[in-house]
Amino acid sequence: MIRFKAKQDRIPMSEISERRKYQRVEKTIIIRFRIKPQKGQALAPSDWDMVGVNDLSARGLFFNSSYNIEIGAVLDLRIGFSTSTVPVKCKGIVTRVKKNPDTSIFGIATAFTEIEEREKEMVDRFVNATLNSSLTAMQFQTA
Repeated sequence: MIRFKAKQDRIPMSEISERRKYQRVEKTIIIRFRIKPQKGQALAPSDWDMVGVNDLSARGLFFNSSYNIEIGAVLDLRIGFSTSTVPVKCKGIVTRVKKNPDTSIFGIATAFTEIEEREKEMVDRFVNATLNSSLTAMQFQTA
């Protein structure tokens, strides 16, 4: 099990692309999440919510939600790449929340805090395969 510490420091976007250890992809993927209960609370399976991820890497993800989830909240996550694969199960911590000024939607940035090495590699392979297929499609269109 790999555990990451979430960084609270803000990094300018201009520096992020050079500092990222893992590639990320902007492709809609459906995930399920729920806020991990605090001690003494119980959650029913119906407490899971389904959303589309806007940005994914082996370190975390970004999605939109109608819920204003607090920074620091711990999420149980289930990431599905297709109907034929078992979803990646991991935990993440909310590191950033941004409200869309025109709607009641919140952008939620989440860093993975507990993810098995095998599942982290699966996410990274998916991201790289998606990026490579997008690049190949772009090269084909310009040829």
